[in-house]
Amino acid sequence: MQSIFDAPKGDDPVTLNLGSMGKGEVWVNGQSIGRFWLSFHTPQGVPSQTWYNVPRSFLKPKDNVLVLFEEEIGNPLGITIDTISITKVCAHVADSNPPPVINSWRKHGRRPKVQLSCPQGRKISKILFASFGNPIGDCDDYDIGLCHSSNSKAIVEKACLGKSKCTIAHSSKKFGGDPCPGISKSLLVDVQCK
Repeated sequence: MQSIFDAPKGDDPVTLNLGSMGKGEVWVNGQSIGRFWLSFHTPQGVPSQTWYNVPRSFLKPKDNVLVLFEEEIGNPLGITIDTISITKVCAHVADSNPPPVINSWRKHGRRPKVQLSCPQGRKISKILFASFGNPIGDCDDYDIGLCHSSNSKAIVEKACLGKSKCTIAHSSKKFGGDPCPGISKSLLVDVQCK
């Protein structure tokens, strides 16, 4: 199958939604976007990947050529070209998942850090959630746990608001002391980018 399309306006990342297809490969202007195979499903029963990145450097303003080779039965009329606007950034670090370093962070005093970075041209405009202690959940669904430093949000606001990126150390000292001695700590931060 071959089709012609215009590049979406703006600078947001461009994706090709192949959720209606089966198995094959796709090219844009002669550049391979990759193979797709929607038979791999998550435990929830949905395809593990339906969006495929189209680098803006592959695109012209008008008359881009999409070529699709389908090996199974798919519906090319369901393909869409979308843009992704990143408005939230989240990070979660814990004592149990320190960043990869050659030597142990405990041995050399390196602490895990939350590192947040908004897309180019955007800044952290709001702290949606911050908890140092034992927050429940992950970046998709979270809540304050039984152990929580009450000044978590204020510390993160001071470090991050108005910046395009920021780093916050995962340490009791940074958050004014240990909110619950003897319990493994983590730091979960979710911010809005505008």
